[in-house]
Amino acid sequence: MVIFWRLLLSHLLADFTLQFNVVNKLKRQHVGGMLLHCLTHFVVSVALAYNYLGDVWFCLGPAAVTGWTALGLMLVFHFIIDELRIYGMKRLGYRDGTASIIIDQFLHVYVLFMISPIFATGSGFFMAEKWVGITSIFVLVTHVTTVMVYFVEKDLFGTEYPSSDEKYFLIFERIVLWFFFFTAGWWWLPFAAAWAVQLFYIRWKRIMDLSLTNILLSLGMTSLLGLWARYIYFG
Repeated sequence: MVIFWRLLLSHLLADFTLQFNVVNKLKRQHVGGMLLHCLTHFVVSVALAYNYLGDVWFCLGPAAVTGWTALGLMLVFHFIIDELRIYGMKRLGYRDGTASIIIDQFLHVYVLFMISPIFATGSGFFMAEKWVGITSIFVLVTHVTTVMVYFVEKDLFGTEYPSSDEKYFLIFERIVLWFFFFTAGWWWLPFAAAWAVQLFYIRWKRIMDLSLTNILLSLGMTSLLGLWARYIYFG
């Protein structure tokens, strides 16, 4: 599962952390922007899986597919999936909402799973290399959760993408809560609970205009990801 988790990390970095607003706009306007986005994903994947690219990852009948060829297939499928999503929104009138991004991400991760050599199942599936797993979860806690909360609020309330102040404030809140899960023993529980309560206090005092949906989703996703990170960290 080493290669799969490294490819997943590269996907999270390229599709969220490194997909700046300008890149997101360009890929929706022109095929050149889409190629830039997909090539970013390819380059990050090469960097993280470089030591394994000469190995055979899977076979198609008698043909042995090495890492380089597998990443070439990943590049093609990533381009197709993203282009189909944009085509659906522009030409077919599909809503760019929560369902759209969940389907999009499922297809991307499914492709990564299919091109990766799978050597472990069961409990080992969720036990990535420590640094890869924790870095992946960090991206999930920060940028991926920001995007998912935005789409849910957009579907429910028509909310615009959060301002920089709100976005980075909530990222900071989630990171601090997430870090409590790395504390040994059980002391992390009261500290994490207290930190969660202060988010409700911030909303009650109108220090930051946060919806209850935003807070509950942020706390829920961070807590689940924190437990997963704790599992990887402490084994």
